[in-house]
Amino acid sequence: MIWTFIKKRWFSVALVMLVLIALVRKNLRINVGDSAHPSPKEQLDKYTNEPSVAQNTSLLGISTGGSPATQRLPEIADATAIAFLKRFSEVAVTEQERFGMPASVLLACAYVNSFAGQRDCATGANNYLAIHCSANWDGAVVTLSGTCFRQYETAWASIRDFNVQLSRRDWYRPLCKSAGQDWQAWAKGLSAQQVSDVENFEQELVSVIRRYRLFELGQ
Repeated sequence: MIWTFIKKRWFSVALVMLVLIALVRKNLRINVGDSAHPSPKEQLDKYTNEPSVAQNTSLLGISTGGSPATQRLPEIADATAIAFLKRFSEVAVTEQERFGMPASVLLACAYVNSFAGQRDCATGANNYLAIHCSANWDGAVVTLSGTCFRQYETAWASIRDFNVQLSRRDWYRPLCKSAGQDWQAWAKGLSAQQVSDVENFEQELVSVIRRYRLFELGQ
């Protein structure tokens, strides 16, 4: 009976078999491709053109222990501050999940280094962490007030590059392990590594986190 059915409808059966074979082959190709996930380093390289990082060089493009030119954080109106923090809060939480730095600390770093988005490197170069140029950076740059800054297509790109650059430093993983989610320990640790050219960076960071209760982010 089954054989009679197949003989009468052999063309339809053949089509169904061909479709099933095609689907099986497609799934095999997908599985093979999925087994070759890029390494964490390759994933990080996607967001930066910088092939290597001198471990004794800060994000300000100077040797660790040097004396960077300093900026003073101006008074920021509450409306401007709140708008900035709301804009980037979700980004900070997402970056915390990927890189380990507490969202409160990352958001406060962007706030302090960009003057809540009002600094010229933020408005003129989408550089919200005030990352300076470096010898092995081959991306776009812009000189503002006599200082060379990296230029980004989006604000998010500057935040991601900030995390990428820090994650490549030999001190970053130990800091992640020792500080954990202790935002005050992070503030102290980052300040020691010159990730900002703002005067009293650690105190400014702590002040912003406390004033706007950023420590509640990512909890």
